[in-house]
Amino acid sequence: MTRVVIGLPIPGKLTAAYGYFGTAQALGYDRAEGLTFELVYPDNPGTAARALCEGRCDVAPLNTTVGLLSRERGLAMTAFYSSSRRAHRWFAVLPGSMISTLDDLRGKRIACDFPDLQPLAEAALGEEDIAAREFTWVPWRGSGMETREMIGPLKAGEIDAVFLIDWNHGDFIAEGLPMRRLPSRAVERITLSSCVWVAAPNVEKYADVMSGVGRALAKTTRFALTNPMAAVQLMWERHPETQPEDHDRERVLRRDVEILRARLDAGSTRLPGSPLGRHRARRDRRLAGLSASRAAARSRGLLHERARRPLQRLRRGPGRGSGEELRVAG
Repeated sequence: MTRVVIGLPIPGKLTAAYGYFGTAQALGYDRAEGLTFELVYPDNPGTAARALCEGRCDVAPLNTTVGLLSRERGLAMTAFYSSSRRAHRWFAVLPGSMISTLDDLRGKRIACDFPDLQPLAEAALGEEDIAAREFTWVPWRGSGMETREMIGPLKAGEIDAVFLIDWNHGDFIAEGLPMRRLPSRAVERITLSSCVWVAAPNVEKYADVMSGVGRALAKTTRFALTNPMAAVQLMWERHPETQPEDHDRERVLRRDVEILRARLDAGSTRLPGSPLGRHRARRDRRLAGLSASRAAARSRGLLHERARRPLQRLRRGPGRGSGEELRVAG
């Protein structure tokens, strides 16, 4: 087995935002490619890019903008895989906000979960002829990995809008505050966003590794599209430090599933909320559903022990599209 160190741009431990790496480990998709995934946590996108180019990890999943900015800063990186067909960042406001266009952000206060991604927001606003001096960046409250501490300041009017990543979109939904997306000509033109990167000098050396990583991620994405609850539960089992306390299990499961759904929706060609985006997301889940459970059953012993057990069908919740959800029995 070839050890592959994956540098995740988050602090401390695995979360649902990158939970599909844990699911891939649990289902043996890395081992099926002759690889062993090892996850490390360089803290944020900027430090993950540096860790990649300094040889402290072999590959790293990063926003395309992070890769381009890192290259401008002298870090030679090459993208080799993406499961996304649209941007996974956008501007959003409270559902009842009077702000309806980016032009309305003039003079407003905007928060971004990771400051390194502010240049992307500024470029999108610049496309609408809004200069950086015409709005104010304010700090994201709490960890950029969650939204709970943002609820109060948003409702109190201390923050007018957010430039968020898709997992925070899911987290806001789990917190009972579905944010409303603002249309952006620049953002909605993006057809490739979240990528997996390798240090440029290692492209030839890691050719087989890159192919195996891509196939393993494609398999786990397909599984998680139709089995988000099972994917989260498998992440919890493979990485026990991600498991919640028993008394909080139901809330955290609901939150993690929403976050995972938001990440996987990057496979749709339109942002959440558009009719075409919802239709294509449903279509993608239906197509994935034709083979996900079949593939699991035929994995020839590579599945996690609990994933091998019979799968119990769950009734689909309202508004979730026609994809079939499966929970790991036991």
